[in-house]
Amino acid sequence: MALLATIDKERKFLEFEMEGKIHEIIMAYEEKFQPIYSQIQAVIEGKTTMTSEEEKEVSSLVEPDVWSNRESLPPNEIQEFWFEAMRQNATLAEEITPADEGPLSVLSCIKLRRYKESKNFDLVFEFKPNEYFEETQVIKSFILAREGDPIETKCTPMSWKQGKRQAKSAKESFFDFFSGCAPKAEEKDSKVYNKLVNKLYHDFEIGVVFRDEVIPSLVDFYLGLVEQYDEESVEEEVSEDERN
Repeated sequence: MALLATIDKERKFLEFEMEGKIHEIIMAYEEKFQPIYSQIQAVIEGKTTMTSEEEKEVSSLVEPDVWSNRESLPPNEIQEFWFEAMRQNATLAEEITPADEGPLSVLSCIKLRRYKESKNFDLVFEFKPNEYFEETQVIKSFILAREGDPIETKCTPMSWKQGKRQAKSAKESFFDFFSGCAPKAEEKDSKVYNKLVNKLYHDFEIGVVFRDEVIPSLVDFYLGLVEQYDEESVEEEVSEDERN
């Protein structure tokens, strides 16, 4: 057994080294992506225009009915672009309630910040000045272990204007995401601890959806080009194939 442990120790070392190299590559390409993200945001905000060739290329990528019903093209601002991209993501769509739609309609941008020295990341939500809350920037931070599991989250406190905070319902509001969570090991056997751990992992799941899906594939989500599968439908298809 000691020999097996010694051999496996070498594997763990190589795995740790591999993860470090992967993180370095991610950081290098994240830097290359930034100018592209800035160009996309400039189009969303109506600060740049498309040439006729670019407009023709974009129109060829989507279904005719989607293109004909699109928002007005630049130089006009594309209204509710980020909110629409969120609604096109299956995971996020389940989190959004009717009461969330007004506050989310003023969302103007979401930025991702990664860190070279760790796997931690921030999501920076930018909002237009609005009737719902005071903040125009809300930052959700994810503190992760070396293996990538969440340890803690932090968030900018939100100051809701009088009468604008959504009433609690059986279905939680998406805006519950905008709060920090730090389970303490000494409270491990308490109900509060279990509740905090559930929130921590739920928020982390949502954060990863923004980090790995919505932000890098923003345009595809907005245009409805991302094909998504839910687990139930996949299981039904597999069962049907097995029967045949």
